[in-house]
Amino acid sequence: MAYFRKRDNGWEYRISYKAPDGSYKQKSKSGYRTKSEAVQAASQAEIELSNGIVEDKQITLAEYFKKWAAIHKQPHVTATTFEKYQFTYKVIKKYFVDTRLVDITSTLYQQALNQMADNYVKATIKLINAHIRQSLKVAILEGKLQRDFTILARVHSSQESKKEQHKFLELEIYERLIQDVRPTIHNQSHFFIYLVAKTGLRFSEALGLTLNSINREQLTVDISRTYKVYGSDKGWQPTKNAQSVRKVPIDKETLQAIDQYIEFGYTDNTECRLISNVSNTAVNKVLHKKTGIPFTAHGLRHTYVSYLISRDIDVVAISKLIGHKDATETLKTYTHLFRQKQEKDFQKVRSLFENLGRI
Repeated sequence: MAYFRKRDNGWEYRISYKAPDGSYKQKSKSGYRTKSEAVQAASQAEIELSNGIVEDKQITLAEYFKKWAAIHKQPHVTATTFEKYQFTYKVIKKYFVDTRLVDITSTLYQQALNQMADNYVKATIKLINAHIRQSLKVAILEGKLQRDFTILARVHSSQESKKEQHKFLELEIYERLIQDVRPTIHNQSHFFIYLVAKTGLRFSEALGLTLNSINREQLTVDISRTYKVYGSDKGWQPTKNAQSVRKVPIDKETLQAIDQYIEFGYTDNTECRLISNVSNTAVNKVLHKKTGIPFTAHGLRHTYVSYLISRDIDVVAISKLIGHKDATETLKTYTHLFRQKQEKDFQKVRSLFENLGRI
Protein backbone atom coordinates (compact mmCIF):
# COMPACT_ATOMS: atom_id res chain seq x y z
CA MET A 1 0.00 0.00 0.00
CA ALA A 2 1.24 3.47 -0.86
CA TYR A 3 1.16 6.51 1.42
CA PHE A 4 1.58 10.10 0.31
CA ARG A 5 2.61 13.30 2.00
CA LYS A 6 3.65 16.78 0.98
CA ARG A 7 7.17 17.84 1.84
CA ASP A 8 9.28 20.95 1.27
CA ASN A 9 10.62 19.56 -2.03
CA GLY A 10 7.25 18.32 -3.29
CA TRP A 11 5.06 15.27 -2.88
CA GLU A 12 6.49 11.97 -1.64
CA TYR A 13 5.21 8.42 -1.89
CA ARG A 14 6.17 5.61 0.47
CA ILE A 15 5.40 1.96 -0.26
CA SER A 16 5.64 -0.94 2.17
CA TYR A 17 6.33 -4.31 0.54
CA LYS A 18 7.51 -7.83 1.22
CA ALA A 19 10.93 -8.60 -0.27
CA PRO A 20 11.75 -11.95 -1.93
CA ASP A 21 13.67 -13.02 1.20
CA GLY A 22 10.50 -12.61 3.31
CA SER A 23 11.51 -9.39 5.05
CA TYR A 24 9.40 -6.25 4.97
CA LYS A 25 10.88 -3.12 3.43
CA GLN A 26 9.89 0.34 2.31
CA LYS A 27 10.47 2.18 -0.94
CA SER A 28 10.03 5.94 -1.13
CA LYS A 29 10.66 8.79 -3.50
CA SER A 30 9.89 12.49 -3.28
CA GLY A 31 10.13 15.64 -5.38
CA TYR A 32 6.89 15.34 -7.38
CA ARG A 33 5.16 18.64 -8.24
CA THR A 34 1.66 17.32 -7.60
CA LYS A 35 0.06 14.48 -5.65
CA SER A 36 -1.25 13.13 -8.96
CA GLU A 37 2.33 12.70 -10.24
CA ALA A 38 3.32 10.97 -6.99
CA VAL A 39 0.31 8.61 -7.25
CA GLN A 40 1.21 7.72 -10.85
CA ALA A 41 4.86 7.05 -9.94
CA ALA A 42 3.82 4.98 -6.92
CA SER A 43 1.49 2.91 -9.10
CA GLN A 44 4.34 2.11 -11.48
CA ALA A 45 6.63 1.29 -8.57
CA GLU A 46 4.05 -1.11 -7.11
CA ILE A 47 3.79 -2.90 -10.46
CA GLU A 48 7.55 -3.32 -10.54
CA LEU A 49 7.63 -4.55 -6.95
CA SER A 50 4.84 -7.04 -7.61
CA ASN A 51 6.90 -8.41 -10.48
CA GLY A 52 9.90 -8.79 -8.22
CA ILE A 53 11.77 -5.90 -9.83
CA VAL A 54 13.72 -4.25 -7.04
CA GLU A 55 16.42 -2.32 -8.78
CA ASP A 56 19.73 -1.49 -7.18
CA LYS A 57 19.81 1.93 -8.72
CA GLN A 58 23.29 2.85 -7.59
CA ILE A 59 25.37 -0.07 -8.89
CA THR A 60 27.32 0.70 -12.06
CA LEU A 61 27.59 -1.67 -15.01
CA ALA A 62 31.28 -2.14 -14.22
CA GLU A 63 30.62 -2.97 -10.56
CA TYR A 64 27.82 -5.33 -11.43
CA PHE A 65 29.83 -7.13 -14.14
CA LYS A 66 32.86 -7.53 -11.86
CA LYS A 67 30.71 -9.09 -9.13
CA TRP A 68 28.84 -11.30 -11.61
CA ALA A 69 32.06 -12.60 -13.17
CA ALA A 70 33.58 -13.40 -9.77
CA ILE A 71 30.51 -15.39 -8.68
CA HIS A 72 29.23 -17.00 -11.87
CA LYS A 73 32.41 -17.49 -13.91
CA GLN A 74 35.66 -17.51 -11.94
CA PRO A 75 34.97 -20.73 -9.97
CA HIS A 76 33.92 -22.59 -13.10
CA VAL A 77 36.50 -21.64 -15.76
CA THR A 78 40.27 -21.79 -16.09
CA ALA A 79 42.39 -18.84 -15.07
CA THR A 80 43.19 -18.17 -18.72
CA THR A 81 39.50 -18.08 -19.64
CA PHE A 82 38.71 -15.82 -16.69
CA GLU A 83 41.32 -13.36 -17.94
CA LYS A 84 38.96 -12.73 -20.89
CA TYR A 85 36.23 -11.66 -18.47
CA GLN A 86 38.71 -9.42 -16.69
CA PHE A 87 39.53 -7.86 -20.05
CA THR A 88 35.82 -7.20 -20.65
CA TYR A 89 35.61 -5.54 -17.23
CA LYS A 90 38.46 -3.18 -18.16
CA VAL A 91 36.71 -2.31 -21.43
CA ILE A 92 33.48 -1.61 -19.55
CA LYS A 93 35.34 0.72 -17.16
CA LYS A 94 36.86 2.52 -20.14
CA TYR A 95 33.71 3.03 -22.22
CA PHE A 96 30.97 3.17 -19.58
CA VAL A 97 33.05 4.64 -16.71
CA ASP A 98 30.63 4.95 -13.76
CA THR A 99 27.36 4.72 -15.68
CA ARG A 100 24.73 3.03 -13.56
CA LEU A 101 23.34 -0.26 -14.79
CA VAL A 102 19.76 1.02 -14.74
CA ASP A 103 20.69 4.12 -16.77
CA ILE A 104 22.02 2.28 -19.81
CA THR A 105 19.66 2.31 -22.77
CA SER A 106 19.93 0.44 -26.06
CA THR A 107 21.05 3.67 -27.72
CA LEU A 108 23.73 4.44 -25.15
CA TYR A 109 24.97 0.86 -25.35
CA GLN A 110 25.15 0.95 -29.15
CA GLN A 111 27.10 4.21 -29.00
CA ALA A 112 29.69 2.51 -26.79
CA LEU A 113 29.98 -0.44 -29.20
CA ASN A 114 30.44 2.02 -32.08
CA GLN A 115 33.30 3.68 -30.18
CA MET A 116 34.92 0.30 -29.56
CA ALA A 117 34.88 -0.30 -33.32
CA ASP A 118 37.77 2.13 -33.73
CA ASN A 119 40.04 0.15 -31.41
CA TYR A 120 39.08 -3.52 -31.51
CA VAL A 121 38.48 -6.09 -34.23
CA LYS A 122 34.96 -7.41 -34.71
CA ALA A 123 35.65 -10.74 -32.98
CA THR A 124 36.81 -8.95 -29.83
CA ILE A 125 33.73 -6.71 -29.71
CA LYS A 126 31.48 -9.73 -30.25
CA LEU A 127 33.12 -11.41 -27.25
CA ILE A 128 32.67 -8.30 -25.08
CA ASN A 129 29.02 -8.05 -26.12
CA ALA A 130 28.47 -11.75 -25.40
CA HIS A 131 29.96 -11.41 -21.91
CA ILE A 132 27.78 -8.41 -21.05
CA ARG A 133 24.68 -10.11 -22.45
CA GLN A 134 25.38 -13.20 -20.30
CA SER A 135 25.66 -11.08 -17.17
CA LEU A 136 22.39 -9.24 -17.83
CA LYS A 137 20.42 -12.49 -17.75
CA VAL A 138 21.18 -12.76 -14.06
CA ALA A 139 20.42 -9.07 -13.46
CA ILE A 140 17.00 -9.44 -15.07
CA LEU A 141 16.27 -12.71 -13.28
CA GLU A 142 17.14 -11.14 -9.91
CA GLY A 143 15.13 -8.00 -10.61
CA LYS A 144 18.09 -5.62 -10.81
CA LEU A 145 17.14 -4.71 -14.37
CA GLN A 146 13.90 -4.64 -16.32
CA ARG A 147 15.14 -4.90 -19.91
CA ASP A 148 18.10 -6.33 -21.81
CA PHE A 149 19.70 -3.30 -23.47
CA THR A 150 21.98 -5.54 -25.57
CA ILE A 151 19.16 -7.25 -27.45
CA LEU A 152 19.23 -4.91 -30.47
CA ALA A 153 23.00 -4.38 -30.45
CA ARG A 154 24.87 -4.53 -33.75
CA VAL A 155 28.59 -5.26 -33.80
CA HIS A 156 30.99 -3.90 -36.41
CA SER A 157 34.61 -2.76 -36.55
CA SER A 158 36.82 -0.51 -38.62
CA GLN A 159 39.83 -2.58 -37.56
CA GLU A 160 40.80 -5.35 -39.94
CA SER A 161 40.97 -8.78 -38.38
CA LYS A 162 43.55 -11.31 -39.43
CA LYS A 163 43.01 -12.11 -43.09
CA GLU A 164 40.96 -15.27 -43.57
CA GLN A 165 43.55 -16.79 -45.87
CA HIS A 166 46.10 -16.53 -43.09
CA LYS A 167 44.00 -18.75 -40.84
CA PHE A 168 44.27 -21.63 -43.27
CA LEU A 169 47.03 -22.88 -45.50
CA GLU A 170 46.34 -23.80 -49.08
CA LEU A 171 46.30 -27.59 -49.08
CA GLU A 172 49.29 -27.81 -51.42
CA ILE A 173 51.30 -25.59 -49.05
CA TYR A 174 50.06 -27.66 -46.10
CA GLU A 175 51.26 -30.89 -47.67
CA ARG A 176 54.55 -29.29 -48.64
CA LEU A 177 55.04 -27.97 -45.08
CA ILE A 178 54.66 -31.46 -43.62
CA GLN A 179 57.13 -32.78 -46.16
CA ASP A 180 59.51 -29.90 -45.48
CA VAL A 181 59.80 -30.37 -41.70
CA ARG A 182 59.99 -34.16 -41.84
CA PRO A 183 63.77 -34.42 -42.48
CA THR A 184 64.50 -32.13 -39.50
CA ILE A 185 62.13 -33.91 -37.12
CA HIS A 186 64.78 -33.83 -34.36
CA ASN A 187 64.15 -30.07 -34.00
CA GLN A 188 61.41 -29.62 -31.40
CA SER A 189 59.70 -26.76 -33.25
CA HIS A 190 59.73 -28.78 -36.47
CA PHE A 191 58.43 -31.88 -34.67
CA PHE A 192 55.66 -29.81 -33.09
CA ILE A 193 54.60 -28.49 -36.52
CA TYR A 194 54.70 -31.97 -38.04
CA LEU A 195 52.67 -33.54 -35.23
CA VAL A 196 50.00 -30.82 -34.97
CA ALA A 197 49.64 -30.65 -38.76
CA LYS A 198 48.86 -34.37 -38.79
CA THR A 199 46.65 -34.52 -35.68
CA GLY A 200 44.96 -31.11 -35.33
CA LEU A 201 45.85 -30.84 -31.64
CA ARG A 202 45.49 -27.58 -29.75
CA PHE A 203 48.78 -25.97 -28.71
CA SER A 204 48.36 -26.87 -25.03
CA GLU A 205 47.25 -30.40 -25.92
CA ALA A 206 50.44 -31.02 -27.88
CA LEU A 207 52.54 -29.72 -24.98
CA GLY A 208 50.61 -32.01 -22.62
CA LEU A 209 51.65 -35.18 -24.44
CA THR A 210 53.99 -37.50 -22.58
CA LEU A 211 55.93 -40.53 -23.70
CA ASN A 212 52.99 -42.64 -22.53
CA SER A 213 50.51 -40.71 -24.70
CA ILE A 214 51.56 -42.62 -27.79
CA ASN A 215 49.51 -45.78 -28.16
CA ARG A 216 51.57 -47.90 -30.53
CA GLU A 217 49.17 -50.82 -30.71
CA GLN A 218 46.10 -48.74 -31.55
CA LEU A 219 48.07 -46.17 -33.58
CA THR A 220 46.60 -43.24 -31.66
CA VAL A 221 47.69 -40.22 -29.68
CA ASP A 222 45.78 -40.18 -26.39
CA ILE A 223 44.68 -36.74 -25.14
CA SER A 224 43.80 -36.60 -21.44
CA ARG A 225 45.18 -33.26 -20.19
CA THR A 226 46.96 -30.12 -21.34
CA TYR A 227 50.03 -28.13 -20.38
CA LYS A 228 50.35 -24.35 -20.46
CA VAL A 229 53.74 -22.69 -20.58
CA TYR A 230 52.51 -19.16 -19.86
CA GLY A 231 49.70 -17.36 -18.07
CA SER A 232 48.49 -17.42 -14.48
CA ASP A 233 47.53 -21.09 -14.75
CA LYS A 234 50.88 -22.30 -16.05
CA GLY A 235 51.45 -26.05 -15.77
CA TRP A 236 49.19 -29.08 -16.02
CA GLN A 237 45.54 -28.36 -16.75
CA PRO A 238 42.47 -30.40 -17.70
CA THR A 239 41.32 -30.44 -21.30
CA LYS A 240 39.11 -27.65 -22.63
CA ASN A 241 35.98 -29.78 -22.20
CA ALA A 242 34.99 -33.37 -21.54
CA GLN A 243 34.83 -34.12 -25.26
CA SER A 244 38.48 -33.07 -25.65
CA VAL A 245 39.56 -36.22 -23.81
CA ARG A 246 39.97 -38.39 -26.88
CA LYS A 247 42.10 -40.60 -29.09
CA VAL A 248 43.42 -39.15 -32.35
CA PRO A 249 44.51 -41.62 -35.04
CA ILE A 250 48.02 -41.51 -36.44
CA ASP A 251 49.55 -43.39 -39.34
CA LYS A 252 52.61 -45.64 -39.28
CA GLU A 253 54.75 -42.96 -40.91
CA THR A 254 53.86 -40.52 -38.12
CA LEU A 255 54.70 -43.16 -35.52
CA GLN A 256 58.07 -43.64 -37.20
CA ALA A 257 58.65 -39.87 -37.13
CA ILE A 258 57.79 -39.81 -33.41
CA ASP A 259 60.28 -42.59 -32.73
CA GLN A 260 63.01 -40.74 -34.63
CA TYR A 261 62.24 -37.57 -32.67
CA ILE A 262 62.38 -39.46 -29.36
CA GLU A 263 65.78 -40.88 -30.33
CA PHE A 264 67.38 -37.70 -31.66
CA GLY A 265 65.36 -34.66 -30.46
CA TYR A 266 63.62 -35.52 -27.23
CA THR A 267 64.92 -33.73 -24.13
CA ASP A 268 64.68 -35.49 -20.77
CA ASN A 269 62.44 -33.65 -18.31
CA THR A 270 60.93 -34.48 -14.93
CA GLU A 271 57.38 -34.47 -16.33
CA CYS A 272 58.28 -36.78 -19.24
CA ARG A 273 56.57 -34.36 -21.64
CA LEU A 274 57.19 -35.22 -25.25
CA ILE A 275 57.66 -31.56 -26.22
CA SER A 276 59.15 -29.54 -23.37
CA ASN A 277 61.16 -26.78 -25.04
CA VAL A 278 58.85 -25.05 -27.51
CA SER A 279 57.14 -21.65 -27.44
CA ASN A 280 54.31 -20.27 -29.52
CA THR A 281 56.59 -17.53 -30.79
CA ALA A 282 59.27 -19.96 -31.95
CA VAL A 283 56.74 -22.12 -33.79
CA ASN A 284 55.11 -19.13 -35.48
CA LYS A 285 58.49 -17.88 -36.68
CA VAL A 286 59.24 -21.24 -38.29
CA LEU A 287 55.79 -21.31 -39.89
CA HIS A 288 56.27 -17.82 -41.29
CA LYS A 289 59.64 -18.77 -42.71
CA LYS A 290 58.41 -22.06 -44.19
CA THR A 291 55.15 -20.76 -45.69
CA GLY A 292 56.04 -17.17 -46.50
CA ILE A 293 52.92 -15.81 -44.74
CA PRO A 294 52.18 -14.73 -41.15
CA PHE A 295 50.77 -18.02 -39.93
CA THR A 296 50.17 -19.44 -36.46
CA ALA A 297 50.28 -22.80 -34.75
CA HIS A 298 46.52 -22.63 -34.24
CA GLY A 299 46.19 -22.21 -37.99
CA LEU A 300 47.63 -25.71 -38.36
CA ARG A 301 44.64 -27.06 -36.46
CA HIS A 302 42.27 -25.15 -38.76
CA THR A 303 44.11 -26.45 -41.82
CA TYR A 304 43.95 -30.03 -40.50
CA VAL A 305 40.16 -29.68 -40.36
CA SER A 306 40.13 -28.10 -43.82
CA TYR A 307 42.10 -31.06 -45.16
CA LEU A 308 39.67 -33.57 -43.63
CA ILE A 309 36.67 -31.72 -45.05
CA SER A 310 38.28 -31.68 -48.50
CA ARG A 311 38.69 -35.45 -48.24
CA ASP A 312 34.99 -35.94 -47.43
CA ILE A 313 35.49 -37.03 -43.81
CA ASP A 314 32.13 -36.94 -42.00
CA VAL A 315 31.51 -33.85 -39.86
CA VAL A 316 30.60 -35.96 -36.81
CA ALA A 317 33.91 -37.80 -37.09
CA ILE A 318 35.79 -34.50 -37.48
CA SER A 319 34.03 -33.11 -34.41
CA LYS A 320 35.22 -36.05 -32.32
CA LEU A 321 38.74 -35.92 -33.75
CA ILE A 322 39.29 -32.28 -32.78
CA GLY A 323 37.52 -32.39 -29.42
CA HIS A 324 34.50 -30.19 -30.17
CA LYS A 325 31.43 -30.48 -27.96
CA ASP A 326 29.34 -31.61 -30.92
CA ALA A 327 29.06 -31.44 -34.70
CA THR A 328 27.10 -28.18 -34.45
CA GLU A 329 30.15 -26.43 -33.02
CA THR A 330 32.28 -27.78 -35.86
CA LEU A 331 29.77 -26.65 -38.50
CA LYS A 332 29.59 -23.20 -36.91
CA THR A 333 33.37 -22.81 -36.64
CA TYR A 334 34.08 -23.94 -40.19
CA THR A 335 30.94 -22.67 -41.91
CA HIS A 336 32.67 -21.28 -44.99
CA LEU A 337 34.58 -24.53 -45.57
CA PHE A 338 31.40 -26.58 -45.47
CA ARG A 339 29.78 -24.10 -47.86
CA GLN A 340 32.60 -24.72 -50.32
CA LYS A 341 32.13 -28.46 -49.88
CA GLN A 342 28.39 -28.05 -50.35
CA GLU A 343 28.93 -26.61 -53.83
CA LYS A 344 31.02 -29.64 -54.75
CA ASP A 345 28.37 -31.94 -53.29
CA PHE A 346 25.68 -30.15 -55.29
CA GLN A 347 27.65 -30.85 -58.45
CA LYS A 348 27.94 -34.53 -57.49
CA VAL A 349 24.16 -34.66 -57.03
CA ARG A 350 23.65 -33.05 -60.42
CA SER A 351 25.96 -35.65 -61.98
CA LEU A 352 24.10 -38.50 -60.29
CA PHE A 353 20.80 -37.47 -61.83
CA GLU A 354 22.12 -36.15 -65.13
CA ASN A 355 21.07 -39.16 -67.21
CA LEU A 356 18.03 -40.27 -65.20
CA GLY A 357 14.84 -39.68 -67.15
CA ARG A 358 16.69 -38.51 -70.25
CA ILE A 359 14.62 -38.93 -73.43
